[in-house]
Amino acid sequence: MFLKTLFAMNLAMNLPIKDQQEYIPPSPKIEKFYTSIIEMDNWVSVPQGTDEITIYVEAKNTETVLFWIIPTGTQQWNERKLIGYDIKDDGDDYFSLTWKIPGHLQDHLEVQALGENEVTGSSLNITSIP
Repeated sequence: MFLKTLFAMNLAMNLPIKDQQEYIPPSPKIEKFYTSIIEMDNWVSVPQGTDEITIYVEAKNTETVLFWIIPTGTQQWNERKLIGYDIKDDGDDYFSLTWKIPGHLQDHLEVQALGENEVTGSSLNITSIP
């Protein structure tokens, strides 16, 4: 009885209990990131006349994936534009976005996997070709 009372008091006073482990959610991890157009050497070359592209992400421990387009060059993160997002709704690890291409491309395509307590990202270069 004494141990039960002590345990209840520790919980009520929010005192640490020996050997109690704090739950740390697993980090998001991008397993695969690719588009409907084949990538070569980290570049996706979009042929002239292509109106849209589908971006695919397979990510574990992820609730939402954000899709960004960022101009090439240094320190361009503040110039990024959110082009879409996908929220996990069916229990699998697959996310995608079909994006209407706005015109000529010479950018970075960035995806961010959002987990419970962390964000991880990956990028590809994307360009238009004649």
